[in-house]
Amino acid sequence: MKKRVALLLALAMCLAALSACGSDGEAADPGFDAVAEAVKAAAGTEGMAEQSADYIANMFKLDSGSYADALVMIANMGTSIDEYGIFHGSDAAQAEALHTAVQDYLQLRLDAWMPEYMPEEFPKLQNAKVWAEGNYVFYAILGEDAKTAAGDAFTGCFAA
Repeated sequence: MKKRVALLLALAMCLAALSACGSDGEAADPGFDAVAEAVKAAAGTEGMAEQSADYIANMFKLDSGSYADALVMIANMGTSIDEYGIFHGSDAAQAEALHTAVQDYLQLRLDAWMPEYMPEEFPKLQNAKVWAEGNYVFYAILGEDAKTAAGDAFTGCFAA
């Protein structure tokens, strides 16, 4: 029963997240705040902490001039590797560079993984996914259900 209620709640959050972006003729760029709020609603932020521009510079090799907006959320408890991030480029060239930086970051994480460290969490990293819409790049290192919900929320922001 609790699982059914949790699933219904998650579905309701996904629907709310999808409607948060809306489609009022601005499908090409719904705005970073709308995208971030939709993804947060779908993926959640409980037990997660927003990372600083310094973290982004160190881990993604991106200074603050490399993107228009960014949000990286990481689990702040050592029992989970849950993480997601949204980057907004100021133009298509910057968005392409952001996509490459995110791919490189995910590869770095895979290369640095120690097999004996939380083996039950490794599939999240192995199955991490990257989405790109317009000048936005979104990645998710999450469980399958959360990753699907967050990805749907992200892409829903750009639906016509």
